Amino acid sequence: MVPDPLSASGGELPLLTLRAAPLQTVAVPPAALAIAVVVLGSLLVAVVIVTVGYSLRAARRRRRRRPIRADLRPELLDRLYGRDEPGWSEWVGELSAAERDELESLLDVYLRELDGRDADRLAGLGVALGIDERARREVADGDYWDRIHALVWLALLRDAPDRSLLETHCRGTPRERAAAARVLYAAEVPDLATTGIDLLLEAEPRSFSVFGIDTLYRVSESDPAPLFDRAAADFETWEPALQQQVLLVTRHLHTVVGGADLSWVIGALSAPEPRVRAAAWRALDAYGWNRGLRDDIGIDPAADEPVPSVRASAYRTLGAWGDAEAVTALRTAAASEPDDRARVALAEALFPHRGPNDRVSARRDADGPADPFDVAWRWTSEHARFDGVARDISRRQPEGARR
Repeated sequence: MVPDPLSASGGELPLLTLRAAPLQTVAVPPAALAIAVVVLGSLLVAVVIVTVGYSLRAARRRRRRRPIRADLRPELLDRLYGRDEPGWSEWVGELSAAERDELESLLDVYLRELDGRDADRLAGLGVALGIDERARREVADGDYWDRIHALVWLALLRDAPDRSLLETHCRGTPRERAAAARVLYAAEVPDLATTGIDLLLEAEPRSFSVFGIDTLYRVSESDPAPLFDRAAADFETWEPALQQQVLLVTRHLHTVVGGADLSWVIGALSAPEPRVRAAAWRALDAYGWNRGLRDDIGIDPAADEPVPSVRASAYRTLGAWGDAEAVTALRTAAASEPDDRARVALAEALFPHRGPNDRVSARRDADGPADPFDVAWRWTSEHARFDGVARDISRRQPEGARR
């Protein structure tokens, strides 16, 4: 019978010398190893063969189509620029399937490079090729990639389909939402702001890519009211990443805001996420003229903010406002800001508005260290001096040297 180690010493474990169990090795049969090597080698050879074969096929296809494209390009340019009526339908009717396919590829290239009247005229070739109708069918019946490809074509052709088609089939992902709204923007539809914001932000939206943020800005640029109305109603239900993006767009819409209700932006200053609070501060950069908004924020807005990065954003906003009240708030904060990075942001915000009393007063005696804000101020001053020297050198250089 094996004795219980706990009972042997009154419930305490005795000191034992523990030895690591030796590693056990498993012998692999040579036949299995050989089979594995053969299988892996065969797979590698197969991949190489498929890759080389595909490359050769693509190269052969390009060589075969190069003369076709060379023949089509002069005719396309002549019809676009050399005739009163291009006659796209008649020309397309004379072409083979391979020629129409290559012409569609050429059209894709030119529509991305041209704008204005030339692009509008060239869009008629897309109609003659049936691209517009095919794109509508792919939006309605295709899979994700079919819809994205179709929406790209509709944007290039500046041809907006019925709103119901986009609203029904293009809300599955942020990328589809942005692509659908971009079609409306390219087509310059009269209700762009309202319909575009509905497509982008209605029915549980998610955060966008850079393309989506840019589309949100373009849709709202001429009329930001639908965006602000949507944010006022739904902002608190959005995920923090989307809140941050909408605040970023708001920051750049100040030229057309007028007297819009921005109370939801002020509410975002108390959001749980620090990045949202920081974005809310930066969204207020250009609204220092709005007296009512500033009264709602308060004279010392960053006093109770625990996160240094958010305080830094608040300081930059006060620096952007730049009036006497904002500068006074910055000087007050300079005496108590505990974070190094926030002090640098504060100094950078205050430096353009410096007065005769805003100068470095760091103690140079051996009994104590320099004041922390004076260190940040000295760094900012030196950085500004170096930037001024670099700009002066650039202005002195001849035009050819700058290139």
